[in-house]
Amino acid sequence: MKKGFTIIEISIAMAVMAVGLVGIYALVPRVIKTISLNKDRFIASQLAAEGLELVRNKRDSNWLEQSVASTTPWNSGLTSCSSGCEADYNDLSFTSYQGRLLKLDSNGFYNYESGEETKFRRKITINAEEEDVLSVKAEVFLPTGGSFSLEEKLYNWR
Repeated sequence: MKKGFTIIEISIAMAVMAVGLVGIYALVPRVIKTISLNKDRFIASQLAAEGLELVRNKRDSNWLEQSVASTTPWNSGLTSCSSGCEADYNDLSFTSYQGRLLKLDSNGFYNYESGEETKFRRKITINAEEEDVLSVKAEVFLPTGGSFSLEEKLYNWR
């Protein structure tokens, strides 16, 4: 007598394999979407960090000007951003928030002037809490409708 697989055993094995393959193929689009969302959130986090750094840089530039001409206040150019501002690494000053998309130039830098439009918008809000304290919030709006924000307090510790 020959031993082998019956039709029922083969059918069950094929059904189990089919369920497994369908499950794997159902996960692939989710993984791709999750990777894309994580990439966007990572870029947004770095753009928000850059927004805070732009404010720190402006404060530090004011301190350098103070050492030359003592009439420049430490928060010069920062107190007009209570309703939101825009700035990038090219800008010497902060401009009112207009909701413009950031652009990515050929060198890989985000700015508002040149390059290919991205899907990110950045809003920098600065409020004076006390005479020597600024509350800074950098918020980057994601294309999915969410946002990523970082907050920091800057002090006139000099």
